[in-house]
Amino acid sequence: MAQHRNRRVILKTRATGLPTPELFDVVEDDAPEPGDGEALIHNIYVTADPGMKGWISNAVNYASVETGATMNSFGVGVVIQSNSPDITEGDYVVANTGWQEYSVVSPDQASVRKVDPADALLSTSLGALGHSALTAYFGLLEVGRPNAGETVLVSTAAGSVGSAAGQFAKIKGCRTVGIAGGPEKTALCLDTFGYDAAIDYKATDDLEAALREACPNGIDVYYDNVGGDTLDTVLGLMNQNGRVTICGTAATEAWVPPPTGLRFERHVLVSRLRIQGFILFDFQDRYEEALTDIRQWFKEGKIKYREDIAEGLENAPAALAGLYEGRNTGRQLVRVRPDPTL
Repeated sequence: MAQHRNRRVILKTRATGLPTPELFDVVEDDAPEPGDGEALIHNIYVTADPGMKGWISNAVNYASVETGATMNSFGVGVVIQSNSPDITEGDYVVANTGWQEYSVVSPDQASVRKVDPADALLSTSLGALGHSALTAYFGLLEVGRPNAGETVLVSTAAGSVGSAAGQFAKIKGCRTVGIAGGPEKTALCLDTFGYDAAIDYKATDDLEAALREACPNGIDVYYDNVGGDTLDTVLGLMNQNGRVTICGTAATEAWVPPPTGLRFERHVLVSRLRIQGFILFDFQDRYEEALTDIRQWFKEGKIKYREDIAEGLENAPAALAGLYEGRNTGRQLVRVRPDPTL
């Protein structure tokens, strides 16, 4: 089979603050060859994820990317060569692809799953029917464990994970309150994602007062995607036996040196709070279980979503930088090449 040329985005320099396009470079070389039991995927979409900030920082992280290596990411593409009995040429596959045009995957990897573009747009396999929804599902339902009638607060509530978490909480009979940045995103929370209340943190000088007004009965579950001062404020408003899911730390630019803030031991003690960090990969053996629920809710029209798709692999670094500036609306994807299923 003819050798393909592979464009890929590599990490050139580690981040000391928020990601910028200058940290990356685009290189071209021969595409990898699949070995026994492996397959070669021609990628169509790849992701830009908020967690990437940590992957490229100087701080120790659960998924650090080495300098000079292809930037890690999820992606979806079509199998063009297979040495595996489990996936065949023409199959559409979601996998940990990296920011590149061609990727070699092994079907026995937990991140690899086949998708049918007849069920929904291919791009949704990375968002509303993929990793964003899975992150929201396990972070909310397994870690936060909301009960019907409780108040669930979500930060970055208009984002791909936050919007899914809010909608899942509504499905479970909770009152939902979102924190988002700007009037457009707060309107999305209310009009599209069905939040009962939404706070524009950019438009208030007193987040605590705004939260007290939006959450008159206190907060039972906080799905936290930002950390920082927002987390400090929310902890003082949590109800007894409240639960906090730590999913992201978008409000912190860098972890070296480590930031300082509120000492929250008193809140945790008096209110008997449970604060738990959460990584999606902890639940990778239960993806299909969760997707069964998520697909059904999607089919029933209970899940709304938004996507922001950048064109061209070379624009992946700028798309990533835009996440931390609030430029995206919904799941941030990068279209590597035209989607043949459209």
